[in-house]
Amino acid sequence: MSNSTPVRRRAAFVFGPPVIAAAVGVVLLTQGAAGSNFEILEQRRQERIESGWVVPTPEFTDYLYTNFLTTVASSDMVIVNKHNALDPVDYAPTVREVESSAALDNSRGLTLRPIAASALEEMAQDMHDAGAGVMFVNSAYRSYDYQAELFVQKTEQYGLEEALVRSAKPGHSEHQTGLAVDVSVPAQGCAIMQCFGDTEAGQWIAENAWRFGFVVRYELDTVATTGYTYEPWHLRFVGKAVTEMYHEKGIHTLEEFWGYPAAPSYPEIASSTTD
Repeated sequence: MSNSTPVRRRAAFVFGPPVIAAAVGVVLLTQGAAGSNFEILEQRRQERIESGWVVPTPEFTDYLYTNFLTTVASSDMVIVNKHNALDPVDYAPTVREVESSAALDNSRGLTLRPIAASALEEMAQDMHDAGAGVMFVNSAYRSYDYQAELFVQKTEQYGLEEALVRSAKPGHSEHQTGLAVDVSVPAQGCAIMQCFGDTEAGQWIAENAWRFGFVVRYELDTVATTGYTYEPWHLRFVGKAVTEMYHEKGIHTLEEFWGYPAAPSYPEIASSTTD
């Protein structure tokens, strides 16, 4: 069954009881920001309670089964983080090259799953039309073997413990899904830096990515949940059916959206920083 089939929303979702407590304060970070991160998560938990948000529970008789299966690698909505490896761990999606245009520079010839590539091309065109810059594709699909090579390089350079805080282990990177992409606008500087969020393009993406089925996966002050520091350049495609609710309800992580527990670290270490 194609993963590009749009999600059908009948009466939105069948709502179940809230599943939010597990995402709060599971692991306190060891880098001095633990207290503030906990307070932010608690504040957001209270805001969700007051807004009436509950984790959506799919009704498989009403919706396309694979699109709601958050544990299967081929699903648009798969959850992959430091606690949840892809299944199968060496999953390799069907991908295509992202098409370059006046609005989008993919001179490196990088690839994504077709549904994510099309959405990125559409978003880049809209961003360009809005005068927010020409998007550059810095990183997209990475195979299991490529991610493994990166991790070995980090281990050789820094040692295992330090490598675990600098890089995703193979099978645990969103890039392996073919649904994640790192972008920048070279003319505005701050490529793959947190200051990208302060650029015109970074602000436009933060405000508009949801309209094209993308979320900024690692937002500011979500490290206690995701295990990754602020990455305004890292976009994850999950489809418009999810992002419309994600945006409307002010959700900040996919873990919160689906009621998954926080995943701030691998079992081997207490914190981590980048994907």
